[in-house]
Order: sequence, then structure tokens, then C-alpha cells
Amino acid sequence: MKSGVANAAKLTSLLKKLGSPDPVPSAGEGETGYDDPIAVIVFSFLLWEATTSQAQDAMRKVVDSIVDFNELRVSLPTEVISVIGSRYPNSMERTQRLKSVLHSIYLAHHAVSLDALQSGGKREIRAFVEGLDGIPPYVSSRVLHRCFEVHTIPVDDRLVDLFIEHGVLSEIACPDEVSKWLSRQVKSSEGNRVEAALRAFVDSSPKPPARKVPPKPKAEAKPAPKPDEPAASADPAPAKKTAKKTAKKTAKKTAKKAPAKAEKKAPAKTATAKTAKKSTKVVKKAAKKAPAKKAAKKPAKKAPAKKAAKKTASKKSGRKSAR
Repeated sequence: MKSGVANAAKLTSLLKKLGSPDPVPSAGEGETGYDDPIAVIVFSFLLWEATTSQAQDAMRKVVDSIVDFNELRVSLPTEVISVIGSRYPNSMERTQRLKSVLHSIYLAHHAVSLDALQSGGKREIRAFVEGLDGIPPYVSSRVLHRCFEVHTIPVDDRLVDLFIEHGVLSEIACPDEVSKWLSRQVKSSEGNRVEAALRAFVDSSPKPPARKVPPKPKAEAKPAPKPDEPAASADPAPAKKTAKKTAKKTAKKTAKKAPAKAEKKAPAKTATAKTAKKSTKVVKKAAKKAPAKKAAKKPAKKAPAKKAAKKTASKKSGRKSAR
């Protein structure tokens, strides 16, 4: 429970006003035969979210209509409702939970009995009782307190609402948490007196009004879209998500297409490179061949010069001989 929700001073002043009334019998009747843990469970179920007079009247009807509590276990909820009355508070939920708890006990001990728990420790007993399927905190707390001497104060929603009206609580709290808080505020020796006082407090107080559930906020009606305009999406968040998805998809597609284009263009570049290499080789070959041709032509040009020299020499020799 949140800090500041419960007021210990208001609780003390309220308990002083309530005094020390007589406690309600554990099983609703003073007879010893019905004062066993199963009878206490049944009566605590009838006392939960109801008054003591309602629970005692319903307990008499139940006891008169069954042979034993195992018959109550196998009865349908509608059959139990026909016994206690259809106007009993929370009749369907009450009878369904009661049937479920009795069946859980039967599955654990193969009998509708809690005698096997008498030899166990308090922690073990508390864990078993509180773990029964469908048992409310009020019922488990009352059974543990009355039958197994476990210090705990039973609390239901009616008592929580009355605590709020008298300032003990500032807001609605879970009955189980309020019960634990009460157990810390009250000594174990005062447990019986406080339980009886709170029970008398519930019986003497008018039933609190039903808790109002705040209505759900109505959604504002949006104007109908014009025929020329496209209809806007009801929620902008999905539209943003779809836009992001489409952007991611297009980015992925472009990323996939880019390598493909690069691969296609790569062979063209390699072809041009090859042609460039070939052209350089041809130029180099031509450059190498060109000096060889010029060298071959030069001796051909020198040959006429030698013939002219021979002719001039022969002419000179002819002139000398003529002289």
C-alpha cells in the first residue's frame, strides 16, 4: 500500500469509538458441531461483502439443505443460489468461488477436511489456505485467525469504503493490503476485539454507495473528407510507420540496383583500357620500326655519291694522261 494512504491516528480514534462488542461465532452458530475449519470457510464466504444477519440466515438454510459439506462441493452454483436466495449479494460469484475452494481442498486431501493442517506450522498453513483456488482475502484471513491462531484482521471492500468515509484511508486500496496494514497496527492480543469491533462497525453502518467507474472519454467525431480530397487515416502513427517502411524499401532497392549498374559499366571501362593498351603497343612498334627503315635508306643515298666520286676521279686521270 502507498505511503500516506492510511492514517493510524484516525484508526485509533475510530476503534475507541467502536468499543468492545461481542464477537460473531466462527461458523455463525453456537453449536460445536459446525465450529470446524470447513464450516468456518462456508460461513466466512457468506459473511464476505454481506451483513452478519444475512450470513447467519443463509448458513442455517445451507446446513438444513445438505447432508455434509462434500454435498455442497458437488452442488451446482445455481442450486446453492436457490437455497440462499437469488437476491443475496454477489450470489453467483460467491457460490462459484465457494465451490472452487471446496474442490481444491478435496484434491489436496482427498476429503473436504482441513484436519491434516493441524499438525503443520503457521507458515505452511497460511501458504495452503491463501493458495486455495478462488478464495478471497477476507475469507482466508478470517479462517486463519479463527481456526489456526494466525494474527490477521479480515477486510473486505465494504470495510475499505467505510474507512475512506471516516478518513482512515485517503483512497481505495486492496483489501489484502489493508488487512496486512491493520495486522501491523494492532497487537495480536487485541486481534479478536478489533475484528469484532470492525464487524459491528460494518453491520451498523449503511451500505456505501456503489463505486463509480469513470466513463471512457468519447472519441471526437472527425469531419467527413471532401470528394476531391483523399480520406485521411484515422491514426497518424500508422501512416508514419508505413511511410518509413516504404522509404526503407526504396532505399534497399536503390542500394541493390547500384552495384548491378556498376557491374554492367565495368566491362566497358575494361574494353577501353584494352584498346588503349593495344594502341600504345602499336605506336611503340611503329616507333621501333621507323629508325630501321631510315637506316636502310641512308646507304642507298650514299651509293650515288661514291659513283660520282669515281667519275670525277676517272675524268681527272684522263686529263693527266692527255697532257
